[in-house]
Amino acid sequence: MTDSSLVSLYQNGNEKALEILIDRHQKDLFSFIYYKVLNDDLSNDILQDTFMKIIVTLKQNRYNEDGKFILWAKRIAYNLIIDHYRVKS
Repeated sequence: MTDSSLVSLYQNGNEKALEILIDRHQKDLFSFIYYKVLNDDLSNDILQDTFMKIIVTLKQNRYNEDGKFILWAKRIAYNLIIDHYRVKS
């Protein structure tokens, strides 16, 4: 099942589709975040915030489907990393 079809299923009320998306991309996203922040706890926090933003965006039907879910998710994570360091400064 593609990411696009999982997103569509989730937006139509299938919670299991979100679980599959998270399971599919969690490790890759965590690695992406970890190599930017080099801290397990902070990486987990940002990962959780990333998935929360994804969920809110999908529930509000604001996700622009272009077949690149993981790239979109990484962009959200990257912006959260920048926000973290901006607030910290």
